Amino acid sequence: MAVYNKSRLNYVWLAWFALSIPIILFIDALHFYPSSWYSSPSAPLHMFHLVRQDYIAQYNDPIVQWSPSTSVPGSHDSWIGLFLYLEFGFTLPVVLYGFFKLAVKRKGTTGRDELLFLVYALETALTTLVCIYDVGYWDPAVYSEEVRRTMILQFFGPWFLVPSIMAVDMARRILGRIKVADEAMEERERRKVQ
Repeated sequence: MAVYNKSRLNYVWLAWFALSIPIILFIDALHFYPSSWYSSPSAPLHMFHLVRQDYIAQYNDPIVQWSPSTSVPGSHDSWIGLFLYLEFGFTLPVVLYGFFKLAVKRKGTTGRDELLFLVYALETALTTLVCIYDVGYWDPAVYSEEVRRTMILQFFGPWFLVPSIMAVDMARRILGRIKVADEAMEERERRKVQ
């Protein structure tokens, strides 16, 4: 029988998952949809296309602008494709599951959930840290110090910080479960000896 953890932090993680879903589906994945879904003003996803275009116009973010067709062979940006595969193949299913688990089921997290969310949090924090590190190598002639600072603190920073806190929370929960299991095993061994 599963033991559920009903920590108040689950509300924070629920809000995080709820925020992540539309960003992944409607901003990051937008150009993987047929262009008829977003290019014309009457298209259903046109609003998200405008948001994305405004962001690109304002910050010229090369990571957001990357696509397999714009990738230059031998350039440093080949990792972006891998990160997109991770986002759509792992991150999106986990945030959908996390939202379902915390918003619909409302039972809390099991040890299995916490392990999955720990892996998710570490993957998200690490891939975002790579993006933060990459900003340091952006051409200063193209990207001002202010734009690079904005990218790190306002756009990438929260996507590193929140999953890092989630990783610590999930690790703490898992270690608590291990401690309880170890104590139960020790008690069982003591009873065998008596």
